Amino acid sequence: MQSQNEIRQSITNSIIESLKKGNIPWRKPWTGIATPRIPTNFVTKRKYSGVNIPILWAASQQRGFDVDYYATFNQWRSIGASVKKGEKAVHVILFKPIKKTVKDDDGTERLEQFPIMRVFPVFSIHSVQGGGIEDLLNQPAGPVFEHEQRDEFMRIVAETKADIRYGGSTAAYYREADYIQMPEEGRFESFSAFAETLAHELGHFSEKRLGWQGTYSEGELRAELTAVFTCSSIMDVSQNISNHAAYIGSWLQALENDPKYIFRAAAAASKAADWILSGTSGAVSESDSEAAVV
Repeated sequence: MQSQNEIRQSITNSIIESLKKGNIPWRKPWTGIATPRIPTNFVTKRKYSGVNIPILWAASQQRGFDVDYYATFNQWRSIGASVKKGEKAVHVILFKPIKKTVKDDDGTERLEQFPIMRVFPVFSIHSVQGGGIEDLLNQPAGPVFEHEQRDEFMRIVAETKADIRYGGSTAAYYREADYIQMPEEGRFESFSAFAETLAHELGHFSEKRLGWQGTYSEGELRAELTAVFTCSSIMDVSQNISNHAAYIGSWLQALENDPKYIFRAAAAASKAADWILSGTSGAVSESDSEAAVV
């Protein structure tokens, strides 16, 4: 069985490999088929979260998967589908709570709980057959209405109650004054580019509201992932990495130095995206943000 460090290192190495090839594993082009934009368990219909999102998106990039539905071998079998011969699983992680009795300095015993990572194999919907799967994959692409995406995104933005000031040529969150500065939408090449930039700044806006602390580089990765997780729930996101070239070098260095880096950033980004998408009215569950949906 792999140790906790070996699990982290293996996942980190795969993300490093993708970045070195010029592929950002949390940015994936979508088809127009009406399926969830965030990787989702086909049987339970629960979305994956935390580091499992880039893990599964990286698998989609590498293997050419268009539809982000996954499930375990037994889950597929439970609905009458079967894994095709020779198909390989994608390994996601599940944080399981472990309880342990510890002694304080004065000899008092207490029960302490901490999460332990476990690796679970899941299979893409593209790797199975039967159970009506072929009919789903052969569905024609549906129309995409940008005005509906814009309305939904701007409704979510308004519910954050963020102070957003439009104008100029700078996109930034000013922490001390607690406001976001954004160029007008018309200055961006597309609505999605505008939305991703604004969601990035909302990621920074959420930092003190969720009690997040970290380095500048980790904060930029957290905000980047927050933007992608948020926007991917509503619209297609750009695969263009030119806007992120300045950060890729620092991300690579941090990933190579610390195998926990991507786990912290992805878990924090899931919480931030949940906070933004919920209109800040709902509590964000730490366990939900860190657990795989198996």
